[in-house]
Amino acid sequence: MFNLQGGELIIIALLALVVLGPEKLPEAARWFGRMYALIRRLGDGFTQEFQSAVKEPLDDLRTAVSEPVEEVKSSLDETIAASSPEGAVDDGVEIGGSAPPESPGAE
Repeated sequence: MFNLQGGELIIIALLALVVLGPEKLPEAARWFGRMYALIRRLGDGFTQEFQSAVKEPLDDLRTAVSEPVEEVKSSLDETIAASSPEGAVDDGVEIGGSAPPESPGAE
């Protein structure tokens, strides 16, 4: 969260020890821990609320877009199936012709 490394944490701890003294340091550390946990919970709660508020409209949008897309896709599939001759398979052989000549050196 604060992007602090080991050396920086040691300096902060030593400064806190000098400023607060050994008597108040444990109490200050507990207070800081509670505040940090509270801030994390508030942040997590905000994230969950935001995600739930955005999820429903996005799901509605996906549904609204996917239904017309599926209709167009099925219409195109039907059109392609109706326009192609029955049983015609494109396997590289021309109708009325023969297979393409093999290249020299192919065994």
